[in-house]
Amino acid sequence: MATPIVPADLLEVVFMASPETAPPTAGSIKRVVAASLVGTTIEWYDHSSDQSYHLRLFGAQGD
Repeated sequence: MATPIVPADLLEVVFMASPETAPPTAGSIKRVVAASLVGTTIEWYDHSSDQSYHLRLFGAQGD
């Protein structure tokens, strides 16, 4: 699809800046930290259980 040719005098400059927002509250920061802790714990448990499954399935790969 070809880009239409628009004369320069019809071009409009639009700034895409977002409006300022309020700083995060202490409650929202605590919520983010709690969610991060829960997610990290689940990932750690998932990775360690997956690793032990592969060790049992294929045996320890040593020299």
